[in-house]
Amino acid sequence: MRSADLGRRLDTFLVVAVAGVLGNRLFPVITGYPQLGNGTLHISHAIWGALMMALALITAIAFLAPATRGLVAFLGGAGFGWFIDELGKFITRDVNYFFKPTFALIYITFVSMYLAFRAIGRRRYTPDEGIVNALEALKSAALGQLDEPARREAVALLDRTGATGDLAQRVRTMLDEVSTTEQEPSFFARAARRGRARYLRLTDSPRFPTIADVVFLVLAAVEVLDTVALALDGPGIVTFAERVSVLAALVTTTLIVVGVVWLPFSRMRAYQWFDRGLLFTLFVTQIFVYAEQQLAGTIGLAVTLVFWVLLRSAMRAERERAAMQVTTTPIAPRDPS
Repeated sequence: MRSADLGRRLDTFLVVAVAGVLGNRLFPVITGYPQLGNGTLHISHAIWGALMMALALITAIAFLAPATRGLVAFLGGAGFGWFIDELGKFITRDVNYFFKPTFALIYITFVSMYLAFRAIGRRRYTPDEGIVNALEALKSAALGQLDEPARREAVALLDRTGATGDLAQRVRTMLDEVSTTEQEPSFFARAARRGRARYLRLTDSPRFPTIADVVFLVLAAVEVLDTVALALDGPGIVTFAERVSVLAALVTTTLIVVGVVWLPFSRMRAYQWFDRGLLFTLFVTQIFVYAEQQLAGTIGLAVTLVFWVLLRSAMRAERERAAMQVTTTPIAPRDPS
């Protein structure tokens, strides 16, 4: 049974893992390659990665979802990133952390995981999955943690999957009658909620599509120009990493342009293409840029992450708006004949 928010959680896992790899590559450069240990012992950061993955597993086993999923995704992603960053040590006889093909192997791993995760979420949800996710929402309600947008999303999933039967009807009735909470959210939740509210007001403006087009086209242009400039900083585009980074930047630009074309017709479809472009940058472009220029790769990662977080917040706001429209649309009475 799949979770309704599997895409968001798995993307969090991957993005944190990529950030963990890049952060571990930059930190030693800044600090002069420090070591935890003495002349005999060296505490590898792969050990810390394994510890974080163990904590993620313990949390998933010992505590009930859905409240723990975000923490599990973060800890698991950070631990996996710290662990796989030392891949070079595990596949070379001389335990070579700086083994150059390591970047390509890590890249293949991340892309394979991304494609596998997308395949998991691509199938339509079944009626049974709609019911189970609705029960998850009721679990949150029992803990006083179900807010109105989450309740509407659970109801909308029940409707989309066409769940029928006595149990589905009972769960739907309970969701209709359950009290949602307005408890004080965390600082990050309040900031995200305010951001989505401002986004909803902004999208009511007729100038919004033009603004979004300009922002993402400028982002795509900067991505290409910056990557080409870094690649040309020397004898030219000659290394494997330089060629791949330039090609990846062009692929990102293509994905963003497709989103720009879709924006006047379907905002959510356009956002999905923007999302693919930014994720492609995170998982491909920045890794190879980082292989050539660590500082530029880290700055590019930070900027891309900011845009990705803002885009994900906008996508969630659109889903909440769609769920509100579904739940507020009156249902025509059935013809008694």
